[in-house]
Amino acid sequence: MIRRFWRDERAAIAMETAIITPVLAWCYISSFVFFDAFRSYNSSIKATYAISDVISRQTMTLRRSDIDGYATLVDGLVRNTGGIRLRVSQIVYDAETDSHCVEWSAATNGEAALFTSNLVDMGDLLPDMVDAERLILVQSFIPYRPAFNMGIDLITFTNFTFTRPRYAGQVPYETQNSC
Repeated sequence: MIRRFWRDERAAIAMETAIITPVLAWCYISSFVFFDAFRSYNSSIKATYAISDVISRQTMTLRRSDIDGYATLVDGLVRNTGGIRLRVSQIVYDAETDSHCVEWSAATNGEAALFTSNLVDMGDLLPDMVDAERLILVQSFIPYRPAFNMGIDLITFTNFTFTRPRYAGQVPYETQNSC
């Protein structure tokens, strides 16, 4: 009776389908989740670069409302559902003391502004600069929650980019520190 059951090939396709369908569904959904995570990460990098480039071309004084607007723009570019934090800072280098100073910094959605004391932690990330050179630092913190639980937890894409002011020596902000 066992031999006859073992050799019986009726309903073999139905059994194979029942076994392989969940595996195929898992592969399809996980490829969707990983592709979406890659798309979101790539979009977050491009949005950070775009905002940095727009700010570097400013010749008029930036205001807090402008930074909030840039955060909203990043949210739209990345197609996120909110929670995006953006920090924009202007850093100046003093060759005499071999130190960097934060001239101004503004952040959105509860992110802390950048202070000169925080630059010590970022020493390896700062580019080489000449005396009195200013850079615009744009940092974005974009949360990503996958549509399905397929091995990726809630993560935050953290991006930063430096850009030199394009048309003027600096980008003025409504409140500036003295360095």
